Amino acid sequence: EKILSLVKEDQEQQLTLLTSVPGIGQKTALFLIVITDGFSKFEKASQLCSYVGITPTTRESGSSVRGRA
Repeated sequence: EKILSLVKEDQEQQLTLLTSVPGIGQKTALFLIVITDGFSKFEKASQLCSYVGITPTTRESGSSVRGRA
């Protein structure tokens, strides 16, 4: 509740916008705002996605004879 009150003081509009997205609740919205410092830590959406781990990438060394990864 303390984090919620602090975020509401400073980032109320972002909190409202995030919670309006289906599937994003208050806890998720608070988490995103806090870890990104109000979304000021990243210049691009792709950087944020990579930071939170929702952009899977395949990393392989050499060439593969098995086909697709």
